[in-house]
Amino acid sequence: MTAVTALMLSGCHRHENRRAMDDSQADRDSFLLLATSDTVSSEMSIEVQQGVILERVKDIYTMIRSDYMSHGGSFENELYDLAFCSKSWNRLMMRVHKKEFDTGTLFYEINHWSMAQSSGIMPFFDEFEIRYINMRSRVKRAVVSFTVYEDYTYTPARVELVYEDNQWKIDNFYNMKYRLNVRTAMWNYIHRPYLI
Repeated sequence: MTAVTALMLSGCHRHENRRAMDDSQADRDSFLLLATSDTVSSEMSIEVQQGVILERVKDIYTMIRSDYMSHGGSFENELYDLAFCSKSWNRLMMRVHKKEFDTGTLFYEINHWSMAQSSGIMPFFDEFEIRYINMRSRVKRAVVSFTVYEDYTYTPARVELVYEDNQWKIDNFYNMKYRLNVRTAMWNYIHRPYLI
Protein backbone atom coordinates (compact mmCIF):
# COMPACT_ATOMS: atom_id res chain seq x y z
CA MET A 1 0.00 0.00 0.00
CA THR A 2 2.84 2.40 0.84
CA ALA A 3 4.50 1.63 -2.49
CA VAL A 4 1.24 2.28 -4.37
CA THR A 5 0.76 5.63 -2.58
CA ALA A 6 4.37 6.63 -3.32
CA LEU A 7 3.90 5.76 -7.00
CA MET A 8 0.64 7.72 -7.18
CA LEU A 9 2.22 10.78 -5.54
CA SER A 10 5.22 10.48 -7.80
CA GLY A 11 2.95 10.32 -10.88
CA CYS A 12 0.96 13.37 -9.73
CA HIS A 13 4.17 15.27 -9.02
CA ARG A 14 5.51 14.41 -12.49
CA HIS A 15 2.17 15.46 -14.03
CA GLU A 16 2.31 18.83 -12.19
CA ASN A 17 5.94 19.36 -13.26
CA ARG A 18 4.98 18.57 -16.86
CA ARG A 19 2.01 20.95 -16.70
CA ALA A 20 4.25 23.68 -15.20
CA MET A 21 6.80 23.09 -17.98
CA ASP A 22 4.00 23.24 -20.59
CA ASP A 23 2.68 26.51 -19.06
CA SER A 24 6.19 27.95 -19.03
CA GLN A 25 6.69 26.98 -22.69
CA ALA A 26 3.30 28.49 -23.57
CA ASP A 27 4.32 31.75 -21.83
CA ARG A 28 7.58 31.83 -23.81
CA ASP A 29 5.73 31.09 -27.06
CA SER A 30 3.14 33.81 -26.44
CA PHE A 31 5.93 36.29 -25.55
CA LEU A 32 7.75 35.43 -28.79
CA LEU A 33 4.51 35.73 -30.76
CA LEU A 34 3.79 39.11 -29.11
CA ALA A 35 7.34 40.35 -29.73
CA THR A 36 7.17 39.16 -33.34
CA SER A 37 3.77 40.74 -33.93
CA ASP A 38 5.00 44.01 -32.33
CA THR A 39 8.03 43.94 -34.64
CA VAL A 40 5.91 43.18 -37.70
CA SER A 41 3.39 45.85 -36.68
CA SER A 42 6.21 48.36 -36.14
CA GLU A 43 7.79 47.54 -39.51
CA MET A 44 4.42 47.87 -41.24
CA SER A 45 3.83 51.20 -39.50
CA ILE A 46 7.23 52.47 -40.68
CA GLU A 47 6.49 51.32 -44.24
CA VAL A 48 3.16 53.15 -44.17
CA GLN A 49 4.82 56.28 -42.80
CA GLN A 50 7.52 56.12 -45.51
CA GLY A 51 4.76 56.23 -48.12
CA VAL A 52 3.02 59.11 -46.31
CA ILE A 53 6.28 61.10 -46.05
CA LEU A 54 7.22 60.57 -49.70
CA GLU A 55 3.76 61.63 -50.88
CA ARG A 56 3.88 64.69 -48.61
CA VAL A 57 7.24 65.87 -49.96
CA LYS A 58 6.28 65.13 -53.59
CA ASP A 59 3.02 67.06 -53.14
CA ILE A 60 4.85 70.04 -51.64
CA TYR A 61 7.35 70.23 -54.50
CA THR A 62 4.67 69.64 -57.15
CA MET A 63 2.78 72.62 -55.72
CA ILE A 64 5.94 74.74 -55.65
CA ARG A 65 6.79 73.90 -59.27
CA SER A 66 3.24 74.74 -60.31
CA ASP A 67 3.48 78.06 -58.47
CA TYR A 68 6.85 78.85 -60.11
CA MET A 69 5.37 78.08 -63.53
CA SER A 70 2.31 80.26 -63.04
CA HIS A 71 4.40 83.21 -61.76
CA GLY A 72 7.16 83.08 -64.36
CA GLY A 73 9.82 81.72 -62.04
CA SER A 74 9.26 84.14 -59.16
CA PHE A 75 8.58 82.69 -55.74
CA GLU A 76 7.35 83.60 -52.28
CA ASN A 77 9.61 81.66 -49.93
CA GLU A 78 7.94 83.04 -46.82
CA LEU A 79 4.54 81.69 -47.86
CA TYR A 80 6.04 78.27 -48.55
CA ASP A 81 7.88 78.39 -45.23
CA LEU A 82 4.70 79.23 -43.30
CA ALA A 83 2.71 76.53 -45.07
CA PHE A 84 5.20 73.66 -45.16
CA CYS A 85 7.94 74.25 -42.56
CA SER A 86 8.18 73.64 -38.84
CA LYS A 87 7.62 76.25 -36.14
CA SER A 88 11.31 76.06 -35.27
CA TRP A 89 12.29 76.79 -38.89
CA ASN A 90 9.95 79.78 -39.06
CA ARG A 91 11.22 81.20 -35.74
CA LEU A 92 14.79 80.95 -37.02
CA MET A 93 13.80 82.60 -40.31
CA MET A 94 12.24 85.49 -38.35
CA ARG A 95 15.55 85.98 -36.54
CA VAL A 96 17.33 86.07 -39.91
CA HIS A 97 14.90 88.74 -41.19
CA LYS A 98 15.35 90.77 -37.99
CA LYS A 99 19.13 90.74 -38.43
CA GLU A 100 18.73 91.71 -42.10
CA PHE A 101 16.55 94.66 -41.05
CA ASP A 102 18.77 95.72 -38.12
CA THR A 103 22.05 95.56 -40.05
CA GLY A 104 21.00 96.41 -43.60
CA THR A 105 22.68 93.20 -44.78
CA LEU A 106 21.16 90.24 -46.58
CA PHE A 107 21.31 86.58 -45.77
CA TYR A 108 21.65 85.07 -49.19
CA GLU A 109 23.27 81.71 -49.51
CA ILE A 110 20.86 80.01 -51.86
CA ASN A 111 17.11 79.77 -52.43
CA HIS A 112 16.33 76.84 -50.17
CA TRP A 113 13.25 75.82 -52.16
CA SER A 114 14.70 75.82 -55.67
CA MET A 115 18.34 75.25 -54.60
CA ALA A 116 19.30 77.97 -57.11
CA GLN A 117 21.40 81.07 -56.58
CA SER A 118 19.33 83.13 -59.01
CA SER A 119 15.63 83.67 -59.61
CA GLY A 120 13.68 83.12 -62.80
CA ILE A 121 14.58 79.46 -63.16
CA MET A 122 12.03 76.70 -63.71
CA PRO A 123 13.18 73.79 -61.54
CA PHE A 124 11.92 70.25 -61.86
CA PHE A 125 12.01 67.99 -58.78
CA ASP A 126 12.40 64.22 -59.10
CA GLU A 127 13.92 61.01 -57.68
CA PHE A 128 12.47 61.33 -54.17
CA GLU A 129 13.77 58.73 -51.74
CA ILE A 130 13.56 58.17 -47.98
CA ARG A 131 17.07 58.29 -46.51
CA TYR A 132 16.21 58.09 -42.82
CA ILE A 133 13.16 57.66 -40.61
CA ASN A 134 12.88 57.54 -36.82
CA MET A 135 9.41 56.82 -35.47
CA ARG A 136 10.49 55.56 -32.04
CA SER A 137 11.81 58.71 -30.36
CA ARG A 138 9.71 61.44 -28.78
CA VAL A 139 10.29 63.69 -31.83
CA LYS A 140 9.64 61.78 -35.05
CA ARG A 141 12.06 62.68 -37.85
CA ALA A 142 12.72 61.74 -41.45
CA VAL A 143 15.09 62.72 -44.26
CA VAL A 144 14.12 62.67 -47.93
CA SER A 145 16.62 63.09 -50.76
CA PHE A 146 15.69 64.27 -54.25
CA THR A 147 17.19 65.92 -57.31
CA VAL A 148 16.51 69.44 -58.56
CA TYR A 149 16.83 69.71 -62.34
CA GLU A 150 17.33 73.01 -64.16
CA ASP A 151 17.98 73.71 -67.85
CA TYR A 152 21.51 72.33 -68.10
CA THR A 153 22.35 71.23 -64.60
CA TYR A 154 21.07 69.30 -61.61
CA THR A 155 21.51 69.53 -57.85
CA PRO A 156 21.20 66.70 -55.34
CA ALA A 157 19.21 67.95 -52.35
CA ARG A 158 17.70 66.77 -49.08
CA VAL A 159 15.05 67.93 -46.67
CA GLU A 160 14.80 66.97 -43.04
CA LEU A 161 11.25 66.62 -41.73
CA VAL A 162 9.73 66.64 -38.27
CA TYR A 163 6.28 65.39 -37.27
CA GLU A 164 4.44 68.40 -35.82
CA ASP A 165 0.74 69.17 -35.34
CA ASN A 166 -0.21 65.84 -36.97
CA GLN A 167 1.72 66.66 -40.17
CA TRP A 168 5.18 66.15 -41.55
CA LYS A 169 6.85 69.58 -41.75
CA ILE A 170 10.19 70.50 -43.31
CA ASP A 171 12.71 71.45 -40.64
CA ASN A 172 15.88 71.91 -42.72
CA PHE A 173 17.18 72.00 -46.30
CA TYR A 174 20.47 70.65 -47.65
CA ASN A 175 22.12 71.46 -50.96
CA MET A 176 24.34 68.42 -51.47
CA LYS A 177 26.22 69.90 -54.44
CA TYR A 178 27.62 72.76 -52.35
CA ARG A 179 27.48 70.84 -49.05
CA LEU A 180 25.22 73.52 -47.64
CA ASN A 181 23.17 72.98 -44.51
CA VAL A 182 20.75 75.93 -44.69
CA ARG A 183 19.84 75.91 -40.98
CA THR A 184 23.51 76.03 -40.02
CA ALA A 185 24.11 78.84 -42.54
CA MET A 186 21.26 80.83 -40.93
CA TRP A 187 22.69 80.32 -37.44
CA ASN A 188 26.10 81.44 -38.67
CA TYR A 189 24.57 84.58 -40.21
CA ILE A 190 22.65 85.43 -37.02
CA HIS A 191 25.73 85.04 -34.81
CA ARG A 192 28.21 86.69 -37.17
CA PRO A 193 29.28 90.08 -35.80
CA TYR A 194 28.14 93.02 -37.90
CA LEU A 195 31.01 95.20 -39.10
CA ILE A 196 30.38 98.85 -39.97
